[in-house]
Amino acid sequence: MPPRLVLPIAACVGRSPRQVALLPLSVRALHSLSRPAAAAPALRLTRHLASHTDDPKYQPGAGSRGRPAESTSELLERLEAEARRRAAAADATRDHAGPFPLGPRGSSAPWKAWSELGVRGKIGRAFRQSGNLAIILLGGGLFVVLTLALTTELFAKNSPSVLYSQCIDMIRDSDALNGYLLPPLSYTHSPHSSAPTRGSAPVVHTAVRHPISGRDHLLITFWVHGRGLNEPERLSWAKEWWAKFQHWAQQGGHLLGIASEPVEPATDIVAPVDTAEGKKDSSPGLLGRFASSLSLRGVASAVSSVTKSEPPGTYKIGEVRADYVKNAAGHFTLLALVVDVPSRQAPHPGRATVYWSPEADREGLISRHR
Repeated sequence: MPPRLVLPIAACVGRSPRQVALLPLSVRALHSLSRPAAAAPALRLTRHLASHTDDPKYQPGAGSRGRPAESTSELLERLEAEARRRAAAADATRDHAGPFPLGPRGSSAPWKAWSELGVRGKIGRAFRQSGNLAIILLGGGLFVVLTLALTTELFAKNSPSVLYSQCIDMIRDSDALNGYLLPPLSYTHSPHSSAPTRGSAPVVHTAVRHPISGRDHLLITFWVHGRGLNEPERLSWAKEWWAKFQHWAQQGGHLLGIASEPVEPATDIVAPVDTAEGKKDSSPGLLGRFASSLSLRGVASAVSSVTKSEPPGTYKIGEVRADYVKNAAGHFTLLALVVDVPSRQAPHPGRATVYWSPEADREGLISRHR
């Protein structure tokens, strides 16, 4: 302790508190500093928090409500059970048609009997029921109309679609187009070969009354398409392979002696005739020479016209026209079926006659000659 503090403290030693109070202020201050402080009463502050440490059932890993902690599987099972319970409660409020729900119920009001209804209620119920009946009748009427339209178009004998199919079958069974178009042949309702079969325009047909006989005619027009002259045929490689296989099999059969040699047609032996007599008999007169020259000239012109005709495949399109006439039974019968290659508007079209009835010369609306 510093020496300057010892004297004031010594002056206060042994004195009573009253005597110390009479000492100077500085001495009393030093005396109070040197005296040990009295023990102050201890103050305990306690903060009460929301905790469950005092709860005897509390577990450190438990939930906020004191329940044991759930595992993931238990939590999922509980959620699934709640979802099933809610779904069952929702399904209980709607009707079902088997396994399919019909939606929520509209009105849960009881359905009153007819005798319990007043005049306004009876009118309202009759109006509602008549509206439902009108909708049912309208749907049934549309179904009947659609059914009749389809059956009339697909199965009626006088339908243009049915007659169009008959014409195609006749062309396929005939060889009239072999000198004009190369197979395979396709048929469309328009001059374009790429026109789709489905979704295309209907068959072009015209109903006409004959100006002289007054009978009803039906003219059908469509188009047939063939392969070009230099275009390869479809599956030509398979046909070539099959031809080579047949040739190889025939050669193998000849070598093995299985296949016989082709039999040559027998030729009739004609006795020789005296040339002198033949020349004498065949020598015509002047009139015969003139007639023969005319006939030979006509034959030569016909042969030249045949040789100048285009080979098959020069054109790839042909216009098909069919003439039908209605008979006494009310059905259309075919009078003529012709194909103009490439079309009837061409300067010199080729005409292939697939069918021509005897009645078509006087009753038909299609001319026999181009």
